[in-house]
Amino acid sequence: MNDNLRTLVRRPWRDLSLPPDATGIPTMLSKLERRLLYSLARDYAGEGAIVDAGSFLGGSTAALLAGVRDRPERWSGPPVASYDLFQVDEYMVPKFFADDRSVQLRDSFRPRFDAHVARFGDAPHVVHEGDITKLGWSGGPIDVLFLDILKSWEINDAVLRDFFPSLVPGRSVIVHQDYGWGDTPWIPVTVELMRESLVLLDWMEWGTHVFFVAEELPAELLGHGVAGLDLDRKVQLLEDAAGRAEGWVLGMLEISRALLIADRDGPDAALAELDAIAARHSQRGFVLACAEQVSRQIADVVQPR
Repeated sequence: MNDNLRTLVRRPWRDLSLPPDATGIPTMLSKLERRLLYSLARDYAGEGAIVDAGSFLGGSTAALLAGVRDRPERWSGPPVASYDLFQVDEYMVPKFFADDRSVQLRDSFRPRFDAHVARFGDAPHVVHEGDITKLGWSGGPIDVLFLDILKSWEINDAVLRDFFPSLVPGRSVIVHQDYGWGDTPWIPVTVELMRESLVLLDWMEWGTHVFFVAEELPAELLGHGVAGLDLDRKVQLLEDAAGRAEGWVLGMLEISRALLIADRDGPDAALAELDAIAARHSQRGFVLACAEQVSRQIADVVQPR
């Protein structure tokens, strides 16, 4: 075990608190997830980049910038790099924009983000606004890659192509915020194909799974992605991942499998599987909420509103 991994397996983020100015920002992240990001930026990242991919209103960004600011020695790496479309989506409105009835879908929320992170003006920071599949990466080494932006097969594969080659074996950390959410099957499929290169460090109920890059990542996977795999292969990879999981993580992986079953075997088969998942995980509200959401997605495809 190298020194970096030895440090990380102790999960130091579980024993610290966020500074007050890194809290109070509307976010979809739990406090533990933000403590993780703060810890990685303050105590772990070296001279490689810190990538904040999916910054939304600034919850993740604040944690990372506070960590860079609070380092024992001045940060000498590149500016924290934030990526987002900064556009209002339907699911965001009830919880995050209900205070302003003038907000419309696809409006920019960049001004709110800027206001939330302005308090960290002394921390080096660059914002990339737009489609990450077109923006890409500079090519410099990445120490911390936070991913809350992988909302489709296309985005997943673009990030694999453009960002993952810059991860450094024996050094880099991947924070997959949506690994433990059931409507992003491309994430566990991808992780399963690089599992021999990764060490799972931690997992958190709101979804985040933290991985250490221990070995070289498969070049063919990074170049070709996973969208083009046939459905049987994708289903098998999810079954392999589920075979190593338990509790709420198992439930979420089963939901991801049901989404693929909808494409392969039809919506009725997927909806029956989701009913069975809900019965098996009836005491896990997190899993039940996701199963209900995915059931609605599948039903809407069959009977569009």
